[in-house]
Amino acid sequence: MILKEKKNKGFTLVELIVAIAVLALLITAVVTMMSHESVILKKNEADIAVQNAAQETYNDISDIIMQANSIKITAYVPQAGAAIVFPKKKSGEEISGFTFDQMTFAKKSEAVGTEKNFEDNGSKISSGPVSDFYLKKTTVSGGESSTVYRTLYLKKITVKYSVPYDSAYNDGVTVPAGTTNDICKTEIIFEGNKIYITRDYTYMNLLDATYSDSSSAAEKEACLYTSKLNYVKTASGTQISAAIATVDSDYQRISLELRFLDNGMTYNVSGITNVRNSFVFVDPK
Repeated sequence: MILKEKKNKGFTLVELIVAIAVLALLITAVVTMMSHESVILKKNEADIAVQNAAQETYNDISDIIMQANSIKITAYVPQAGAAIVFPKKKSGEEISGFTFDQMTFAKKSEAVGTEKNFEDNGSKISSGPVSDFYLKKTTVSGGESSTVYRTLYLKKITVKYSVPYDSAYNDGVTVPAGTTNDICKTEIIFEGNKIYITRDYTYMNLLDATYSDSSSAAEKEACLYTSKLNYVKTASGTQISAAIATVDSDYQRISLELRFLDNGMTYNVSGITNVRNSFVFVDPK
């Protein structure tokens, strides 16, 4: 009988090195795939965040305008009707070749000083030097009419509206007997990439949220609504926010567009807001 020697054969060093190399390649591929998916996920989350911020901001501003008893609009108006092209990659880029007029519009009874009013600077203006300040201009040529709306790059919208009065929010303010409603003065301020919303109540002063030039950074920050708005700046440092509006005083409505840009993601939201109350843009006849 010939006995064969039993061999206990294991892995050679070469086989181990090959196996480890293959395993390393598989792990690298899995990690790379997961990293790629993570980047896509973060991008999608950032994109959704910009979209949500834009839509929520538009909805809140539209709600404020909708319930207004009066509106005052301060905006930048490019001379010669030039339109601004806002950046697509990084907000705050400098533009050149633009000259802006800063104008404030209100209805006649609320206009002050050199402020324009919605009615006289609206569709009723057809000739004369003030026609340059039109908000809506209709011309007829060859039997066909065409309407042009002035583009307003918003700086501030001041809105007043009525709210139910609750004495729990009054801290020492004298209130006439029988008062059931309070008046809230809200300012929507567009400042570069930021939107601030302030509220100043006549009687319910505990609900006030306002700031001034002398306010602390914390007081101003408390009124900050969003800091994702797109904007440009002029050579002189004037910041023009991508908050664009047109006004149709005849039909009591404002067309509003907000353009957001954050981390390379852009999102535009727009619509038409109809004011519920009469005589917001024009005085009663």
